Amino acid sequence: MIIRIAVAALSASLALSAAAETPNIEPGEWENTSTITFTSEMPIPDQSDTSTNCITAEDINSGDFMQDMEGCTVTERDLRADGMDYAMECNNGGMAMTMTASMQFNGDTMEGTVRGEMESPMGPMEMNVTMSGRRLGDCPD
Repeated sequence: MIIRIAVAALSASLALSAAAETPNIEPGEWENTSTITFTSEMPIPDQSDTSTNCITAEDINSGDFMQDMEGCTVTERDLRADGMDYAMECNNGGMAMTMTASMQFNGDTMEGTVRGEMESPMGPMEMNVTMSGRRLGDCPD
């Protein structure tokens, strides 16, 4: 579930583009990678995830490509052509989490970080996510 929230955070950075300046993101097929590290009373191994998705110009302009973010609410955002900063609160599966994120958009690449604090059934945890994305080329037909 934690990886799903991290991927949702990356998707949110793109999906919020409909609200302000058009971000410097080239349409096409994108590969997104995230690595999550945890600080908690219980040892949790680092987690990594890589996924691909097709982002069209229409998607960027309309914001219609946000992944399912059930239980999450964006509380702050500052979107610029070269990146964005945002905050989000999530309550899902018995875990309450607050996240702050900073993303940089570079046309055919993007990178960012997310810091999250959560209350879980295992006690309080801190999550740090590093994310990167790169355009692979045109979307497959």
